[in-house]
Amino acid sequence: MQPKCLFSLALVCFAASRALAGDLTTLDGQKYQDIRDVSLKPQGLFFVTGEGESMRGVTVAYTNLSQATQDQYHCDSYELAMAFARQNQGIYLNKNLAFSLDQLDAAKKKAEAEHKLLGFILVWDNFFHPAGPPARPVGDYSENALAHFYDVFHDNMVLVFVRHESELDKVPPAVKQGFGGSDEGGYAPSMAVVTADCSHFICEVPYSKKNFAGREQIMRDRIAVIKKFLAENGGK
Repeated sequence: MQPKCLFSLALVCFAASRALAGDLTTLDGQKYQDIRDVSLKPQGLFFVTGEGESMRGVTVAYTNLSQATQDQYHCDSYELAMAFARQNQGIYLNKNLAFSLDQLDAAKKKAEAEHKLLGFILVWDNFFHPAGPPARPVGDYSENALAHFYDVFHDNMVLVFVRHESELDKVPPAVKQGFGGSDEGGYAPSMAVVTADCSHFICEVPYSKKNFAGREQIMRDRIAVIKKFLAENGGK
């Protein structure tokens, strides 16, 4: 490419970048002016704000953005998460990847603060092999299915592990509605999605002993239910 063409292309890119500049207010009241260089990251919407020495990069969680802002920048955190899961990166499963049921109060506070839903994932102790081979989201069987659940949902909601062995009778009523309902599927892992205060059941995401493609379709169907609930309830 000739230098003149390169210079023209640079001007176009610069103009496009500046054209994207605007203001942004998050759901928790943070205000950012003249944002630019906006891009979608797995953890949230990234942008640059400020000038000179005050210039900095900021990442805001998608759940902290209004629906209008998400639409403006074509954000779909679930699509990003599902695309990441397809990369099939290994995950060493351990119980610290989510809150335990004993930590439910802390999980609820985090969900409220981050404007997220709670996902209660039903697990067996034998799913966790911290020193063993990593689980793969694209693989078959329960351990790999748990890795798939983790990749798709851990940035989009606050996760809580529920031990199948001893905790089924200790979960909040809204969670019991999911674990005991017809959509549970009969196999772990499965996930009951509820509001941050555990007052309202939204949907159950089953594993149903499906392969990756089958699980992904189930997740898409349930994510549509989640999005509909959030749209009808002001993102809460």
